[in-house]
Amino acid sequence: MLTKRKYLFGTTILASVLAVSAPAFAQTAPTAQPQPANPNRQEAPRDDQATDLGAVVVTGTRIRNADFSASSPVQTITSENSDLRGIPDVAQALLNSTLAVSSFQLNDQLTGYVTAGGGGTQSVALRGAGPQRTLTLLNGRRAGPAGTRGQVQAFDLGVIPGSILERTEILKDGASSIYGSDAVAGVINIITRRDWDGGSMNAFYSQPFEEGGEQLRIDGAFGRTFDRGYFNVAAEYSKTFIQRRRDRDYTRCTNDIVRNINTGALLDYTDPVTGQLKCYNQNTNYVSLLTSGMNIVRQVPGYDYTTPGNNIAAAQAAFPGSAAAYNGWARFNRAGFPATYLYTPSDNELWQNSSVISPAERYSVYATGGYDLTDNVEIYTELLYNRRESSQVGAAQVFQSFAQRNIVNGAPNNLPADNPNNPFGQAVQTVGSYASSSFQQIDYYRIVAGLRGQAGDWDWDVYGQYALSDATYNNGPRIYLDRFLALNSPGTACTNTPLGGNVSNFNCSALPGGIPWTTERVLRGNYTDAERSFLFFNEDATTTYEHMFVEGSASTPSLFSLPAGDVGAAFGFQYRKEEIDDTPGPQAILRNTALFTTAGRTAGSDTIMEAFGELDIPLITDMPFFDDLRLNVSGRLSDYESYGTSETYKAGLNWAMTPEVRFRTSYGTSFRAPALYEQFLGAQVGYGAQSSDPCYDYTNNPNIDPQVRAACVAAGVPITTGGASVAISSVGGRDLLTAETADNWTVGFVLTPRDIPVSVAVDYYEFTVKDAVSQLGANAIVTRCYQGQTAFCSLFTRIPSGPDAGRLGTVDNSYVNVAEQNNRGLDVQVRWSEEYSFGRLTIESAHNFKLEDTQIFQGSLTNYLGDTYNLGGPAYSGNLYVTLSRGAFSYFYGIDVIGRGSDIDENGGELFALTKYQDNAAGITSASCQATNTYCVRYNLETPVWATHSASVRYNSDTWSASVGIQNLWDEAPPLAGAGLFRIGNAALNAYDMRGRRLSLRIGRRF
Repeated sequence: MLTKRKYLFGTTILASVLAVSAPAFAQTAPTAQPQPANPNRQEAPRDDQATDLGAVVVTGTRIRNADFSASSPVQTITSENSDLRGIPDVAQALLNSTLAVSSFQLNDQLTGYVTAGGGGTQSVALRGAGPQRTLTLLNGRRAGPAGTRGQVQAFDLGVIPGSILERTEILKDGASSIYGSDAVAGVINIITRRDWDGGSMNAFYSQPFEEGGEQLRIDGAFGRTFDRGYFNVAAEYSKTFIQRRRDRDYTRCTNDIVRNINTGALLDYTDPVTGQLKCYNQNTNYVSLLTSGMNIVRQVPGYDYTTPGNNIAAAQAAFPGSAAAYNGWARFNRAGFPATYLYTPSDNELWQNSSVISPAERYSVYATGGYDLTDNVEIYTELLYNRRESSQVGAAQVFQSFAQRNIVNGAPNNLPADNPNNPFGQAVQTVGSYASSSFQQIDYYRIVAGLRGQAGDWDWDVYGQYALSDATYNNGPRIYLDRFLALNSPGTACTNTPLGGNVSNFNCSALPGGIPWTTERVLRGNYTDAERSFLFFNEDATTTYEHMFVEGSASTPSLFSLPAGDVGAAFGFQYRKEEIDDTPGPQAILRNTALFTTAGRTAGSDTIMEAFGELDIPLITDMPFFDDLRLNVSGRLSDYESYGTSETYKAGLNWAMTPEVRFRTSYGTSFRAPALYEQFLGAQVGYGAQSSDPCYDYTNNPNIDPQVRAACVAAGVPITTGGASVAISSVGGRDLLTAETADNWTVGFVLTPRDIPVSVAVDYYEFTVKDAVSQLGANAIVTRCYQGQTAFCSLFTRIPSGPDAGRLGTVDNSYVNVAEQNNRGLDVQVRWSEEYSFGRLTIESAHNFKLEDTQIFQGSLTNYLGDTYNLGGPAYSGNLYVTLSRGAFSYFYGIDVIGRGSDIDENGGELFALTKYQDNAAGITSASCQATNTYCVRYNLETPVWATHSASVRYNSDTWSASVGIQNLWDEAPPLAGAGLFRIGNAALNAYDMRGRRLSLRIGRRF
């Protein structure tokens, strides 16, 4: 066991006094005082704790104190709790917390999405404010970001090996004055174990009852304490297995989920081939006749093609020389002819093979050590290495589209009528598929070295930290843009001189016949080796992110004395530098990638110098109704190379009326300079589908209000689906963006009655972010323009002429400052713990109620509270955990709940005019539907309250430990999410459990 003095020297690792800030949800720092009657009270040590660690530092302050009571709320998640819940890593534990679970998070369920930090990154956004506004600490020190691509922004929780975790503390209000930039919505402090004196080995495995999503972790640790020092070392291997869309019923098929408004009967079509509801997953294997305005599909057995509306006689008559080419084809998705929707080619094997949960392997080594140079000075270090190898398996569409390089604007967005591989005699767009996946290898290094010690009543600590994220990623295969243009040129199957030039140095002699785009083989993605070698390529890109700083601090519990007690103080400085360098592959830099996002090099740095101070001032003590009243104030002066000087401050009042009743409140300001990617992102051009346009298929789109629908009509947007892709551009705004500022206020109380074994904490919070940096997205930009916010109308253009006239052409989605972002809510935590004849019973429950989640831009307010489409998330999340400890055994049962989500208000109601499921030739509009309920249907625009249950048993002796549990005990599927909601298949994303019922087993040996 380490000596008491070593713990004193280690105060900056922020050992926590939990019950002060939350009602003893986890390990509380012990004191030398006698244990009171209520084991939930802040002074009570747990049975497995040492008797005295002396003074400690609570997350949210830098002042050590033997009996500190924080004015800011803190929630703690222990490794013990995670073990009982069958959670193998830090990321899942945090992403499933009540402060995160009801908001959009970056996790491993986002295949196909371009995410900040790249595929496979897992980071937490507290209260839905974004991961860039949540600061992550590792042992009380700012942790460096990790990830791929040009938008690396936050600490990747996957770099922390779960075997070294002791607990994670979540500070639930802003703390920029304590920790600096990014601590806007809260602070996560990951605290590792330092108490090894021996070794351990552990193995964990989780097996779903259905295929896919398995998890494995194997780890070992060893440590020794000797007269003048200590060392610890741990190694870990973990693996997450892929779970594919086809592996679960709720992800393999996407339905419309449309009901009769009077009877509630489901109106979705039944596929005559499968006998199941018709799936609308990914439309491929079809041809759009651009001159005729038809979508046609090859006829296959099992469907009835004799119904009205499916004939293509008009096209055959208009192009008699090519009439034979139309034989065996039929029209589909024809407005006014519902039967033509039955054979929409909306599923394929590549889509079914895509990942729902990304596979990943992680290798970690972690080491700490310290040595006493003198009786009052210690030298210490922390070392961390982690490698993540992750991938996302996806399916992409191949279709002729506008070119992505400015030098080839005006290139054909179709397969011309006279191209030898076009048998239809008119310009067409073929839509096929191909496997498109991503891979990331990230090596993360972190080294901390420092000196700490004591000088009288002062503790001091001076250290340096260096963190490096060194990543290689490959998004592929991708399509050469110049070769794609060469194959889709007029009058030739392939040309060596495509519009814009031959960038990749190809020669058509390798593929003189081009690619037969309209054949079933190619439309299904079955390319020959020669075709694949000519058209597709793979290339590596690299991202490095360096994060380094030097910090010094000194603290004392007694700067001077007042009548009510000693004034504590802490002072310090920090010099920090961060640098990013993302270099895409050569073809991406040349904009020679078709149909996918490309970007230039993102490179830049920022340097910050800061000074900070904090005082803890006792005001009144040992008086009626004032058992203890103290004021904590802190301030920070920051000088950014990028955004100049800023000042932040915070004041907190902690009032213990009696030892059993405590009130607390704090108010503070925060400052966040735009992240490096927000400043320096290389000009990024991506191509999205026309479905990013709110006008897309607006006669069938439930996610549209009447005002937007009318604007779509006025803009001449064609009603049909498909069409050219949309060029969406963004770039960093170093000289255009202003820094964010924020105000944060919390107020609450803690009850710990002496004679009742219960503790309760209730905290109200609100914070306002001014000049918040954000990307609005193509859909939001166009929607806001059509809702009357004219400032947005200059940010997009529509195609002026040709077969795609009226469709969305370009969108400028660069980073902008929105006027204001507001969040309010309520946190409630309750804990009951009592020793009975049958053992110690502990009941814990935490709840978060979001009261406001709004954004103001250009004078317009957008409400994200409780929605799913805009990713605001449900307004409620909560849990209930019951643990019975009896001897060496612990028995656990837990319930996790996510509240109702709804997009009904955003869509102007849940009733929409029938077009797809009934002939709508009479011109029924959404407005008349709402007014008369004529030809109306009801869309599923809400997700219900959702809960999962888990149970486990754990055995823990001096040498062996083992636990077995079942997670998602009742195999609760994710909520059914309808068209327009954030979903995969029919399952709502992204906090919901995609694995289903699973069995977990953990076994450990200590020596």
